[in-house]
Amino acid sequence: MIRAMVHVKNAGYDSVELWYSNLPIWVKGTLQETLDDLSLHAYSIHLPKFLTAFDEKEFSDTIQSSFELVKTLGLKVAVLHLPEQDQLTSSRWEKRYETLLLEAENADCMLTFENVPYIKDVDKYILEEIKKHNNRSLGITIDMEFMHLNGSDINWLTTEFGNRIANIHFRDSDGRLLGDDGRRHYLIPGEGEIDLPKTVRTLHRTGYRGPLTVEVSHRQRENIIKAKQYAEVCLKGL
Repeated sequence: MIRAMVHVKNAGYDSVELWYSNLPIWVKGTLQETLDDLSLHAYSIHLPKFLTAFDEKEFSDTIQSSFELVKTLGLKVAVLHLPEQDQLTSSRWEKRYETLLLEAENADCMLTFENVPYIKDVDKYILEEIKKHNNRSLGITIDMEFMHLNGSDINWLTTEFGNRIANIHFRDSDGRLLGDDGRRHYLIPGEGEIDLPKTVRTLHRTGYRGPLTVEVSHRQRENIIKAKQYAEVCLKGL
């Protein structure tokens, strides 16, 4: 993670979304020192993608260490991938869901569900959960690639979710989750099928002023730079 932050800083960014798991306590201090040394601002954290599948101890330890970091750094958004479709009605998920909400509220942070493509009608599911927990700190992170794969409409999303949109994962899509090599691929913004400039204009017009989190492989500095340049083109004149 620290190596990734160095690459991100060298590519010209000044903000970063962290990802975190159940790491030793000293890692928290090391991350904070690294952010300070690099003059990087962390605004959100992506919780482990398979968090709901952890055993009880691992889940408890990971939640404790993650939200301690949230409090220490003053992070305002914690992003979570929902469990598999068949787990959404389980008592185990309900219990962990409530734990996550409580931890987020105690840390003055919004828990956001990402619009993952493996949940049927995921946008409506998240919207119903927000309405059900209307007085809770619950929102949505809109991933542009997933939006495209889901066939979602940015005008509908901004109208329905309003100020519950807390984060945007800014990336492109060619309609496939996997590349020709069978692995997940992260297209550089501008190389796929999404009209990203129009999408950004819609977000701005409807009042969104949160972050655009660029998601490309941090291992290739050129890609990070290209993605930043394209994002700046989209933001120009707003």
